[in-house]
Amino acid sequence: MLRTRIADICAALRHVPGSAGWVRAAAELCWAVPLMLVVAYAGGLVRLQAPSEPAVLLSLAAMLFVAPALGEEILFRGMMIPRASTSPEWILASTLLFVLWHPLQAVTVGPPWAAAFLDPWFLSAVAILGVSLGRIYAATRSLWPAVAAHWFVVFSWKAFLGGPF
Repeated sequence: MLRTRIADICAALRHVPGSAGWVRAAAELCWAVPLMLVVAYAGGLVRLQAPSEPAVLLSLAAMLFVAPALGEEILFRGMMIPRASTSPEWILASTLLFVLWHPLQAVTVGPPWAAAFLDPWFLSAVAILGVSLGRIYAATRSLWPAVAAHWFVVFSWKAFLGGPF
């Protein structure tokens, strides 16, 4: 079982989808991002802010690519959703664990953004993101579009919408 999961992750990292896969990822973001913004706005989690200095933005972008985007996509999509038989049940299971992961981080690691990770509005937005990322992975069989979408959402929130970092 573990060997199969690791093989799935490796295959999903080796596979770079064609343009149709990237278009599918963009289409998923077209419904998910507005919905997440509505939820986050309702919960007081977003506010427009001027971007930081370019060096800070570049550093933030690089850091967020590794963790959370790449790391969490490997764990929650690559490890949790079988590449050969993606189904809504697997997507929902991985989304549930993805959502539960955030409060677990808040109470164990206690990063500066821990309060946000315990906020029900934030967790609702995370659930929306989890479903869309699972659907992207299922459609493309590649982790790269999900990594890119995850990175885009988190970077945008932290860099331009007042997310803590």
